[in-house]
Amino acid sequence: MFKEIKSLSRESLIYGAGHILTRFVTFLLLPYYSYQLAPAEYGEVTLYYLFIAVVQTFYSYGLDIAFLRYYTLQKDESTRRTIFGTTLLTSSLSSAAWTLLLVIAAPQISGWLIREPVHPEIAASMIRVCAAILFLDTLSIFPFIMLRGTHRPFHFASIKLFNVAVNIALNILFLGVWRWSVAGVLWANLWASLVTLIIQLPGIYRHAKPGFDRQLLRQMLAFGLPNIPTYLFVMIIELADRKILEALRGLEEAGLYSAGYKLGMFMAVVTGAFRFAWQPFFLSHAEDGEAPKLFARVLTYFVLICGFLFLSFSLLVPLLVAVSIPGLGDAIIEKRYWAGLGVFPLILLAHVFDGIYANLMAGVYIKKKTAVLPWVTGIAAMVNVGGNLLLVPSFGMWAAAWLTLIAFAIEAFLLWLFIRRSYPVPYEWGRLLRLILIVGGLFCLGFLGAFHGLLPRIGLVAAMPIALWVTGFLRPEERNRLETLIRHP
Repeated sequence: MFKEIKSLSRESLIYGAGHILTRFVTFLLLPYYSYQLAPAEYGEVTLYYLFIAVVQTFYSYGLDIAFLRYYTLQKDESTRRTIFGTTLLTSSLSSAAWTLLLVIAAPQISGWLIREPVHPEIAASMIRVCAAILFLDTLSIFPFIMLRGTHRPFHFASIKLFNVAVNIALNILFLGVWRWSVAGVLWANLWASLVTLIIQLPGIYRHAKPGFDRQLLRQMLAFGLPNIPTYLFVMIIELADRKILEALRGLEEAGLYSAGYKLGMFMAVVTGAFRFAWQPFFLSHAEDGEAPKLFARVLTYFVLICGFLFLSFSLLVPLLVAVSIPGLGDAIIEKRYWAGLGVFPLILLAHVFDGIYANLMAGVYIKKKTAVLPWVTGIAAMVNVGGNLLLVPSFGMWAAAWLTLIAFAIEAFLLWLFIRRSYPVPYEWGRLLRLILIVGGLFCLGFLGAFHGLLPRIGLVAAMPIALWVTGFLRPEERNRLETLIRHP
């Protein structure tokens, strides 16, 4: 079991490096944006990205997850090339059609998306830039999935790294030098997406067979299309709060909340890295007799790592964002954004539940129970949207953050409830409960006056592994493994 988990951990770390670097653009640029953009402008940028995230569902329409499943499980290289070629041709044609439609309807869409944009003169053209980003990013999805399916995480990470470099450089040029404001953010993304696709063209040429297999496409669509409502509901859970805040409380509060939400996305990066490695991993171990025990242990270790990161981020980041950086300003994040940063521990925790949900997906794909997913995500989305409409007018961004956490928790619980009979997994409930109590207790201590300083909070974080060791969280084989690693690193 340790061997398999070590392999999963290695690939998660490498995929994570690439994924973290890509997402790190947004973290690294958040302080930069806080000095270059007003909160209302940042709220406007957030709504454009909300639009991209939602519409991406229709661009991919489940072909991405279908491609991952069929490509990963197929061992014949010639058939793999046919799968790749058919998928890429189908996606290119459909993406071109969607892009043309968005370009034509851009003025109407921009009016619906943002009621009172800070820069109304560019709103329609920004929708067209978003359409171009969607086209390029959709075509890039499949080469990246091919790299995951063939276990080539280093290649995956290197392309992501280059994308990051281009994006950061262009953001600095367009915002800091040319003063393009909101437009500069989206144009930087567009050029970075174009460069990424160009880099992937040689891999597409080598691994995709020109042609079209109608029978194969029918099978892939039968598997992938039911995921469309699931994707939409997930996007609603993740993004509807920003639109509701903008409509009911104004663009400025939506921007402040988005800044706090962005910090909470630290955990989304971790769960995203896990998901990249986890999906090919559980598919490759689907036929193993000990797979359920292996999957249960993976969940325990995942929650352990996320618990440590949650404690570290939630206690330390609020202190670190106030640190003065020479050449940037009086703080890492400009003070006018601080009002929105309090929500980020809730967003961190929400994405821990999203990672748990990803772990539970193993049984769904192995047993082909994807029909249950729209019900699970739909219920969570209804709770999220209904709660936001009811509570945001009175409680603003705090209601939005709590409802995000509640929705992700509902998703994980309902999925476990539905799949446990079809694919029972012996989860280590006692260990998970002990871990939750330790992390929760240390987190609560951080709010006491004696622990408001940086060093006391570092002490609380350092106390977590000690508490786990003292309370017997580790099993004998894990203790022996750790002791061996310490003696012979």
